[in-house]
Amino acid sequence: MAILRALSDVRGLPEATVATRTDGEREGDVVRVGIHDASRVEWSVTLPLPKGGPLAYSIDVEMRIPSNAFARHSPWDQLQAFTRLDGQGEYVGDDSRISRSDRRPRGSETAVRIDGLRRAAIAVATQLARRADALARRCRAAKSVYYAGNAEELLQGIGQLLDEADTVVVNARRMLVDGGDPSEARELIRERRLVDEYVSVRLLDFLGGASRTLSELEGDDEEEENLLAACVGTLSDRIGDALGIEIDYRKSHHFLGVDAKRPGALERYLDRASLLKKHFQEVLFLEAEVFHVAERMHHAVASIGGIIAGMLAFFFQMFVASQSSIAGRRISAGLFMLAGVAGLLYAVRDRVKEIGRSWISGRVHRFYAQRVATYRAPARRIPGRDIVARARESFDQEVVELPDPLNPTVGATQMATRIHYVHKGIVQPSRELSASGVDRVKHVFRYDLSPLFARLDDAVKQVPIFDEKTRRVRFIDAPRCYRVPVAVTVVSGPERWEAAGIVVLHKRGLERIETTNAEDALELEPVTGLEPT
Repeated sequence: MAILRALSDVRGLPEATVATRTDGEREGDVVRVGIHDASRVEWSVTLPLPKGGPLAYSIDVEMRIPSNAFARHSPWDQLQAFTRLDGQGEYVGDDSRISRSDRRPRGSETAVRIDGLRRAAIAVATQLARRADALARRCRAAKSVYYAGNAEELLQGIGQLLDEADTVVVNARRMLVDGGDPSEARELIRERRLVDEYVSVRLLDFLGGASRTLSELEGDDEEEENLLAACVGTLSDRIGDALGIEIDYRKSHHFLGVDAKRPGALERYLDRASLLKKHFQEVLFLEAEVFHVAERMHHAVASIGGIIAGMLAFFFQMFVASQSSIAGRRISAGLFMLAGVAGLLYAVRDRVKEIGRSWISGRVHRFYAQRVATYRAPARRIPGRDIVARARESFDQEVVELPDPLNPTVGATQMATRIHYVHKGIVQPSRELSASGVDRVKHVFRYDLSPLFARLDDAVKQVPIFDEKTRRVRFIDAPRCYRVPVAVTVVSGPERWEAAGIVVLHKRGLERIETTNAEDALELEPVTGLEPT
């Protein structure tokens, strides 16, 4: 069970929170907001791949950072965004059947089969993830006061999910790993081994997550503990047995081991798991073509400024020359004046360039966008590199006054910097992607908040308390945290989804995210909008 605990504790940060629709219906597959790592907050949006015409959508994200903690930075430098294909993950058989739609003249047959293997491995991972979510839902329902079932029903339901996960892994290994031809290419044989290792990693994640979820079922009182103790014990033993079998399988195939007593081994295991995940998910990523509108317009503004300054200098020179022909005694003074005005015009030209650059950076997004992105299908999947999605993106920063949270009615205010991100796009239908099992497009965004850390107070501060035993004052360490509300809104046609949370952070990084709704996260409305930062 030590290995189970090691697998359960391998993720130190909280999982992303699931969004809720505005009508109260749970919709975890549309928008999520959470913490990716110690410095980045993440939000993701999953949209359906349309069957008919294009699907228009918009993503609106708002963060409010206390001005005393805000560090001036470029939001585009802190944003990481990528888009990938997604599907229900239905596994339909061996790799030759999965990649049958790809068998057309577009490169090496081995490369086509490898892509089919990678997509099949992703489908297996999705199947395990769906069963992990179902197991978590059953456990949450068992803890609810409205749960009408009993321990036997819970044991049967979770046991069925464990059986299904085991069947998924067994079938995947039989079809994808053991179903190959010994005479096939070396690259394909190596890819089958990587599939085997990746499926093993995902199974370990599934078992570790199931163990963690079951540990939360332990009752808070004796009556509840008596009802669930037998069920939790039986399931934990079963998970432990499954884990032991998988560990033996990994040893027999010389996969990287997991040893709870060796931190270095756990570190290497995490590195290997990360590499495997990136290797297989890479086949789903779309190719992004991005350009910044403001940067391209800067050159045009600089050229226009130079042309205007040159024209003014030319006309002034003509004017001085004409005056000189009339009054020759003023030639010397005219030359001095020409030189002075020429220098002034060059200074004005630079000023025009700076004013134009500032105007573009602050205003162009209101008319069009600051950045335009086009996402294309990879050439190895669709030779024509069809466009799957287009998007226009903009960032806006401004300082706002918020009512004092302690007593809003007295007129006291607090300053905050509002970061507003807008993403408006269109998803195009694709028959070839739909035929290969793709039915969704997923946007993932990560925003780095590390520029704030240097402006924050110490992560731990000492607080005096009264010790009743010694009748003296003693000091204890208390965390000094800051809170940044984040709200994400997705609109597509008549439908609207919202997700929100409050990111709790300190000088050492992001601590956790507190789930809330959009209205509560941004409860204090700004009083006055000030000049953009």
